[in-house]
Amino acid sequence: MKKVCFALLIILTLATLCGCSGYVKNYSATILITSCQGDEASMEFDSFSGTYNFKLRRDGAPEHLLDIEASLDEGEMKVYIGVGGEKELLRTIKGGESYDETIILDDKYDNEKIVYVILESAGKCVNGDFEFEYN
Repeated sequence: MKKVCFALLIILTLATLCGCSGYVKNYSATILITSCQGDEASMEFDSFSGTYNFKLRRDGAPEHLLDIEASLDEGEMKVYIGVGGEKELLRTIKGGESYDETIILDDKYDNEKIVYVILESAGKCVNGDFEFEYN
């Protein structure tokens, strides 16, 4: 009986831990500074390798916009938008590039109050600065 209870407890714990958002953070970084409040998020780092995500909430009437300010000295970073465990590539930022733009999101995001912005590096990235605002 103890083995059955222990097995059920482990299964319940795993289901609770894995069922949160569907997006996993797995990274290695030096001098990493992040912020995420409501509809705004930012990340600045000296070096970064891996995957990081932000949960952005929109209040009020939807404008279906995502403002991105991004710069990267070295490496390559992919920026995705995610909903419901799926992700869609928005931009690929390569070393030496910078972006300051507003992206109009597809109609499938019309009724989404919460979206995830996912940053995924291809190897090591150096001196990155990323800011997002979901409207």
